[in-house]
Amino acid sequence: MWAMKNIGDTFLRKDINTRQIILGSFWRDEREQNVDGRFAVIHFLGDGRIEHPLYCFSIQANNRYLITRATVQRIHRGKRASSDICSWSGHIAECDLDVHAMKEFKISTTPNVEDAMLVTPEAPLREHRHDMVVCMAPMYIYTDWEILVTGIELWLAMGATKIVVPVQSASSATYRILQEYEKKGIVIIRHWPKWPIMSDTNPNGLVLSRGIEESHVNCLFFVKPWSDIVVFSDIDDFLLPLDPSTVSPGDNLQILKNLFAEHPQAGSLLFEHRDVQFIPPNRQEDQSLANFNFEFLRNSKNKMNCNVWRMKTRVVVNASRVDSVNMHETGIHRFGYVQTRVPCRQAHFYHLRHSHNTVPSPTPINMSPLADMLNKQWQNRIESFTSMKSEILNKTNTEYLEDFDRCMGAINDEHWTMKVSRCLTPHVCFSRLRRDVDCVAVASEYEFYRSGKGYFMNPTNIRVQKSEVNCESPVPPFTSGNHYFAP
Repeated sequence: MWAMKNIGDTFLRKDINTRQIILGSFWRDEREQNVDGRFAVIHFLGDGRIEHPLYCFSIQANNRYLITRATVQRIHRGKRASSDICSWSGHIAECDLDVHAMKEFKISTTPNVEDAMLVTPEAPLREHRHDMVVCMAPMYIYTDWEILVTGIELWLAMGATKIVVPVQSASSATYRILQEYEKKGIVIIRHWPKWPIMSDTNPNGLVLSRGIEESHVNCLFFVKPWSDIVVFSDIDDFLLPLDPSTVSPGDNLQILKNLFAEHPQAGSLLFEHRDVQFIPPNRQEDQSLANFNFEFLRNSKNKMNCNVWRMKTRVVVNASRVDSVNMHETGIHRFGYVQTRVPCRQAHFYHLRHSHNTVPSPTPINMSPLADMLNKQWQNRIESFTSMKSEILNKTNTEYLEDFDRCMGAINDEHWTMKVSRCLTPHVCFSRLRRDVDCVAVASEYEFYRSGKGYFMNPTNIRVQKSEVNCESPVPPFTSGNHYFAP
């Protein structure tokens, strides 16, 4: 046997087939359909370098299966090529089902029902129609609760009525603040655990920017049934008028409605963002929600001017017109709608990053009217934080980001050599600083289903628990499966 193996090394090759980590499944809203029928979307993570066949099985009135092959698309196909650097990526598969499929159906990597796994799509949330919803980037090792509160309060003041925040790990104070907002019906917390390690690969280190695109697509399908305009943003990015001294409540919603009215074929709007001089809140004294305010915004005196070109970095969509969102642009449009680039001189996002003590090519701004508006709104809000408003909260620590910043910068520099050692994601970086912060993390376990020669993997037992060292989320183990081969 060993002699045959040694000979075989010259011509044997690995063939492991499709391995799909299920991120979510959703019913297609009837208002998005231009044909009759029942449709569902499977959102999964897979190797972007190979095809992922997927078949759908739904019971018909005669008790026989309707078998259809799903339309599978990589979420950024056409925008970005696949490579062996960030080789795993999100995909969406649309199933054409029997009209009687109301609760569940089956999927397989082959057209044989014996290989099929049962899927129960997420029931649409019962929400009234929202004019503007914000999908935030996922929270990882996040401790900056002051900027979190700033982001939530600013978007609420500017016209948003619901904010969706995916969480993988965060300081306990940050997570409890999110829970308070959730009780008030303002925020929806979505759990975003790490992905399991395969027999030969770790998807966590092979997906661009810790899966921000996959999270955005997941959020998009979650909010589609009850949202008109959806904004995709980092926690420290905000849309504001060009002259923030003229700010008034609801401005963002009006800006976006006017832009979509001006461009009726737009499925999405692509914005630049301007770096803003940022002096963080005073963190020398003990901080609580009761003594927190937005006075620090008055110290932001400059922003980068619009004469300096920057790529489009923030995306706003009409929810029914797109099916995927990439990191800095839209992916899949529906029904002939297109992405529209908004000139910086017309509207742009403001980026209040922790490291922006100064900005190049500055133009003066006056953020005092915004600080006044948010302070007034906060005084009304804080009264409802009865259980924790006077608690002393953790001091925000951004020093641990220095290693991540250096790591990301080094990977960026590698791109100019045309040879890149790793995917541009913090999961491939190591933070040398260990800090003692009370954090919680989303943990899960995974089950796998062998389908033909491929696999489906589903998260189970998703929960919030104390984090691992350095505020990290644990890597989920496989706890059950239907085959002796692990994925």
